[in-house]
Amino acid sequence: MLLRLIAENLTSFKEAVEFNTFPSSKSHSHENHKITCGHATALRMSAIYGANGAGKSNLLQALNLLQTLVKAETLRMIDFYDDPAFKLDSQYSGKPSGLAVEFYYNNNVFYYHVEFTPEEIVWEELLLSKKNKDVELFTRKRTNIYIDPNHIGKGISEQFQDALKRLVRPDMLLLSFLGKYYSSESPFVVDAYQWFIKNLQLVLPDTFHGFVPHMIDTDSDFSELVNRTLPELKTGIDKLIVKKELIAEEDVKNGKLMQLVKQAKEHPGEPQTTRNRFTDDVVNVVFEDGNVYIKTLVAVHSNLDGSDVEISLHDESDGTRRLIEYMPLLYAIIQKDMVYVVDEIERSIHPIMIKDIVRKLSESTTAKGQLIFTTHESGLLDQNIFRPDEIWFAQKDAEQATQLYPLSDFNIHKTANIENGYLNGRYGGIPFLSNLKDLHW
Repeated sequence: MLLRLIAENLTSFKEAVEFNTFPSSKSHSHENHKITCGHATALRMSAIYGANGAGKSNLLQALNLLQTLVKAETLRMIDFYDDPAFKLDSQYSGKPSGLAVEFYYNNNVFYYHVEFTPEEIVWEELLLSKKNKDVELFTRKRTNIYIDPNHIGKGISEQFQDALKRLVRPDMLLLSFLGKYYSSESPFVVDAYQWFIKNLQLVLPDTFHGFVPHMIDTDSDFSELVNRTLPELKTGIDKLIVKKELIAEEDVKNGKLMQLVKQAKEHPGEPQTTRNRFTDDVVNVVFEDGNVYIKTLVAVHSNLDGSDVEISLHDESDGTRRLIEYMPLLYAIIQKDMVYVVDEIERSIHPIMIKDIVRKLSESTTAKGQLIFTTHESGLLDQNIFRPDEIWFAQKDAEQATQLYPLSDFNIHKTANIENGYLNGRYGGIPFLSNLKDLHW
């Protein structure tokens, strides 16, 4: 579970700004949204609103950058187009950018904080967050590294720490280095590292989930969820089926397909994703049962006479394809302790459909995962779906820096129509337009 995210001197964030999923003492609805995380409590849903350019997507991009840093291990692998620092105040130019995240994983609450420039890691620390006093696992100031051998794990000797100062370059993350290469010596660090790698899933506007054909083919529970949900959402699709074609390797002439077959054989059971060059449909190449298969998703509709008609997903609407891409997300949130962070969740999807999906997750008493998203869809501002402390707003201040605040900062009656209040500007987070008459419209 994501507990809090802090960004400082990064894109539109000037001073340190915090987003968190802690429940407010003012909010008492939807008790099923609260999840116990050790000594802390988190909410499993959050919606972030704001005008275009207010910085709500920058918050998700900040989390995406942090995950990318952890995965990349070194700043040299990050494509910084320019200094990521806040640009509207020259005093912040050249200063380190800061990111911190607190999260719950494997029965522990971790706090990870890193400050960096495009060239070096300036500060880095990992703590076990406790109710009364935090436990410092490691701190690092540039090349000066301190590890607490009493808490981080066995095998951390003074000689090992001295070696780390030579092995960990100024542009490398200590979290990634220990988590990837010294797992037996530092199990707590491995847990923190694995949360970034496996438990945190970001869905940005250009992201698509390419494993749906293989999942429907191999996971009956997932297939049942998809083929129950899509007809309920009135997409016109009765069900999705998978066309499974055996590949005769000796007949493969396409260079890209040859490479995918090679990768599939190196990773049995793991789908390799590409697109059909004729239909642009997503297909999976999988090595299983000693053979290589191409798996393609096909939508089944009903003809007027009641017979089945198979239609390529390429011929379905953008919104329908987007809904299908969301199916693994919905499945994972229901089944697993995963954190899904989605930018523009309503993109290409009808407001009624996205509201129905979010409502189903809100009403679930068995969902295990967490959903955090940005949106412009005011129809989701419904107290039957969200608690006031689950709704956040992004707004620029007088210095054009992004500020974040929850709806629970306001005195909200449990019967209040918060959609109308939002559209009337009562809570901020909306665009303020010039008078169109003054613009001669």
